[in-house]
Amino acid sequence: MMKNSIRMRLIMPSLIALLAVATSCNEKKETTDIIAPKPVKKAPAAPVRMQDYTHSEDVEWLGKTYKVVISRSVDGDTPVFDDGTGTKYHDNKILLQVLRDDDTSFFERSFTKKSFSQYLEEKYLGSNTLLGLVFVKAEGDNLVFSVSVGSPDALSDEYVPLSLVLSRMGALTVKKDVHIETSAPDAEDEDGV
Repeated sequence: MMKNSIRMRLIMPSLIALLAVATSCNEKKETTDIIAPKPVKKAPAAPVRMQDYTHSEDVEWLGKTYKVVISRSVDGDTPVFDDGTGTKYHDNKILLQVLRDDDTSFFERSFTKKSFSQYLEEKYLGSNTLLGLVFVKAEGDNLVFSVSVGSPDALSDEYVPLSLVLSRMGALTVKKDVHIETSAPDAEDEDGV
């Protein structure tokens, strides 16, 4: 029995030391550092297509009701372009229709960014697309629209605003316009399209 007691006294300090080492290995040091992986933007394998849409609204103009129909779709006739970040995009085309109340066509024309090339720098033409065309107002003998050509990236707000004016005779004029919402097109700087 004495041998067991001596053996226990010899083994006990070793067990205590072993338990202390095992316990200290399991303790985690707390830190306030936050480590997050850096996001990596990957270019999609296929060229990106902006969403197609169609919008129509009734407009009172020249004492009658007209329907303005605007449809955006992918322009399959133009080559894919790079936006400068390595992401490739399909270009767009927009169809503008102005229909009389009996659904006959007063005006119909398809636009691409090349339709507005004289208002854009060459480098801008290569890396941007026709984003949209919206009806702004009927003003006298004219229907006024806003056109935007710019970056197809949904997070970008880079674009060139243009004013497109359709006369009662079916003639179009276009000009750059920074404040399309609040100003009517000036007679100067207008060019026929």
